Amino acid sequence: MRTLQQIMRSTVKDIRSKSIFELSGQELADRLRPTADVVMRETFNRNGYLTYFDKAVCPNTDYMVHEYRDRKELVRIDDQGTAHLIKIL
Repeated sequence: MRTLQQIMRSTVKDIRSKSIFELSGQELADRLRPTADVVMRETFNRNGYLTYFDKAVCPNTDYMVHEYRDRKELVRIDDQGTAHLIKIL
């Protein structure tokens, strides 16, 4: 007799069994979401921030968003890698 787990695995392909190179964009996002949530929570608990490029607010690649627990800032990164506050978003 087959277990419920065996039945479920035979009818639905588990995305964890696929290489990341075979995943669609949505499948990759679904796989990474739990890890990203943990990283965000740990970073904000240490009063840290995340840095990322957001094409909706960054005019070019010299600009980045610093996201803190309670706010987001648009910063410009100079040639030495120093962030300069442009505005609070």
